Amino acid sequence: MGSSAYVTEINEIDQFFELEHKWNTTLEKSRDSHIFLTWEFMSTYVKHFGKEKQLRILCVEDKNKTIAIAPLRQSRYNLANRFSYDVIEPLAYMHSDYTGIILAEREAECLKILLNYFFEQDDWDFIYLYDIPRTSIIPELLPKVSKSVPRFELKQGVVCPYLSLPDSMDILMKGLSPNFRYNLRRYMRKLEKNYRKVEFKRYDEFLSVEEAIKIFIELHQNRWKLKGKPGVYYAQQRRDFSIDVAKAFANNGWLALYFLTANDEPMAALYCLEYNQRMYGGLSGFDPGYSHYSVGNLILAKVLGECIRKKIKEFDFMKGGEPYKFRYTTIYRRNSNFRFVNKRLISNLYHWGFRAVKQMKMERILGRFLEF
Repeated sequence: MGSSAYVTEINEIDQFFELEHKWNTTLEKSRDSHIFLTWEFMSTYVKHFGKEKQLRILCVEDKNKTIAIAPLRQSRYNLANRFSYDVIEPLAYMHSDYTGIILAEREAECLKILLNYFFEQDDWDFIYLYDIPRTSIIPELLPKVSKSVPRFELKQGVVCPYLSLPDSMDILMKGLSPNFRYNLRRYMRKLEKNYRKVEFKRYDEFLSVEEAIKIFIELHQNRWKLKGKPGVYYAQQRRDFSIDVAKAFANNGWLALYFLTANDEPMAALYCLEYNQRMYGGLSGFDPGYSHYSVGNLILAKVLGECIRKKIKEFDFMKGGEPYKFRYTTIYRRNSNFRFVNKRLISNLYHWGFRAVKQMKMERILGRFLEF
């Protein structure tokens, strides 16, 4: 990289909010332009959770232009309540299905300079790049720059099913199993027979953003209460974060929150996000009183039909191999997880220790299996 390029590191929240103007401008030029890397998402995350972690956001600047941004944080973890170690990880990890590094120009050079910047320091033990999507350029670039950066480990992550959308709903329906296709139509007929008005609506057809997201959260929580589990939104902090994300996305036309109603009462909701010709299918919720109509499957089919109408190219089911997703598709990608170990002796001791513990666990599992 030319001598004019340099790295700036952002550690303070006030400094971070000064990046607003350049963030999405840089993201627009990046191949890794997904919705969880947008300023709207990242800034809302920092607003609600930024004080809990140390910001380690790197920007590569060249000739008064930002050409790369690495949205990262540093976290301290404890091992057996005795030893602590420091991990550099994606900024919004655990709050998004995908992470990444924004590389707008000269991608391989920028990735190399970002990694080398950290490897010149000794205040961390591991870099974990979790949940890098398969569509990212990073898995392609890392082998190319591996000779100039310390070794890394790659571990395949969770499956992320997706559906390339056809030109018509008829084609989509024909691709479903005959039994599932029959049941979708049967449940819809039954619902329309028992209720005088059954409607499929986007949130802004009848509610404000805040009202809509609160109803969605209630439906989602009701579903999980039925299973005796807390649900995603059991904590008020997570609820407040989600409301603010929804508002920010709605201002850009990215919020695709849909409801299925019976006589104007919400039966089911599906929280999706529309960005760059892709629909990200998120969480769902439904009133348990309508579960015998399979309203979760009905609203998903309706949303897929709406995507086809809008000529969206892909429906991304995101993380998780839940069976309902594979009723609509057989294809999936896997996220990638990369781990780097600092050159410090203590970091390598932790690394060897983790591997030894993992090996012992595997041997115990294998031993129990062989006893049968």
